[in-house]
Amino acid sequence: MRKADKGLVSEALAQAYFARDPNLIVFTALGGVGPIDLVVFNSKTNEYTNYDVKTVSYRKSNTKYAHKKNDRINRSPSKIQQAMNVKIVYVYEDGKIIVK
Repeated sequence: MRKADKGLVSEALAQAYFARDPNLIVFTALGGVGPIDLVVFNSKTNEYTNYDVKTVSYRKSNTKYAHKKNDRINRSPSKIQQAMNVKIVYVYEDGKIIVK
């Protein structure tokens, strides 16, 4: 599967994950370009949360740092995302989802 296709699948899985909660309304970015992939509105608390969806990938080899082969590659929010309080959503190939 192409990298772009994996990203689209991951975003769809993340949308479905949040949509299971009846108090959440999920909004997506038009065109899929920008620092935010999903905006989730909680109708109970009237709060919005911004998310960037990442497909989990693993290291292919050991590095000179503490990273080992097959460790998950952690993604950090960019400076723009930090200013916008964007949270990272990791989507695994088996459909497991972790929100950081």
